[in-house]
Amino acid sequence: MIIKKLTVLACSSLVSCMAFAQNDSVSITDKIVDSFLACDNQFFKQLAENKKLFSDYVDLTTTDNVTYIPVESIYQQNKDKVNFKKPLKYHGLTITGYQNIYIPTNLSGQYYYWGFIFDNSQEEITNTLNNLKWLKYNNAVYIANAKIYDRNAKSPVWQDNPYSIDGVVPKLGTIEKSLYLEAFTDNQNRVLCSIQGDIKKDILYKDRPDMKPLDDKMDKERQEKIKAYKLKKQQEKEQKEAQEKQSQPQQDKPVENSSKEGDKI
Repeated sequence: MIIKKLTVLACSSLVSCMAFAQNDSVSITDKIVDSFLACDNQFFKQLAENKKLFSDYVDLTTTDNVTYIPVESIYQQNKDKVNFKKPLKYHGLTITGYQNIYIPTNLSGQYYYWGFIFDNSQEEITNTLNNLKWLKYNNAVYIANAKIYDRNAKSPVWQDNPYSIDGVVPKLGTIEKSLYLEAFTDNQNRVLCSIQGDIKKDILYKDRPDMKPLDDKMDKERQEKIKAYKLKKQQEKEQKEAQEKQSQPQQDKPVENSSKEGDKI
C-alpha cells in the first residue's frame, strides 16, 4: 500500500515537474517573441540567451557573438524565408516561419524587414496583440509602433511618427521604423519589423546586429566575384593575344646563297 502511494506521489510529482518545465519553456518563447515586437536588438539578445531552446523550432546561427535566424538569401524573394521545424505557440497564436528581407533602392533608401509568419487571421492577431494599437496603413495592411529618427536633429533619437503614410518614402536624412501586419498567403499572415530610409550602417547595426555579419559576408562574396571577373577578363585577354599571334602569317625566310666563294660559271 505504501509502495502504491509512493508510486502515485512520484507520478504526480513527475507530471507536475513536466507541466512546470513545459510552462517555463512556453514563457521563455513568449519572452523571445515579445522582444521581437520592440523591433530592436533585444530580440537577438534573447535568441542568444535561449539558443538551445529556440533551436528546437528553427536553426540558429551565431557569428561574431550575434545570434540570429538564418535564411538562404535576404535578397531573393523565394529564398528569404525559413519554415519552423514545428509550430511555435504564442498566446494562442501559431508561428510557423521566419522571414528576413532586404530591398535596396537607388532613390528611396534601403528597406529591411524581418519577422514571423503566423497561421492565423489578421483579426486573431490584432485581437491577441491588442496592446500594440494597430492602425490601418491601407486596405490590406496594419501598422503599429511607428517611429522616426532624424539624423539632422541636434540630439537624434527615435520618436513617435504619426505621419507614417502608405506610398510616402522617408525623406533624406530620416529613418523610419514600425511593425507591419499583412497577408502572406491565403491562410497565413506575417508580422514584420521594418527599418527603412536613409540608413547609416552604425544606426542599422544598433537595432539589427545580425546585419553586420550578413553585410560582411555579402561584401566578401562581392569581392570574390569582382576578383573572379577580373581574372576571367585577364585570361580572355591573354587567350585572344595568343590566338592573334598564332594567326599572323609567317614572313618568308631569306634564301641562302648556295654558291661557294670562288665558283665560276
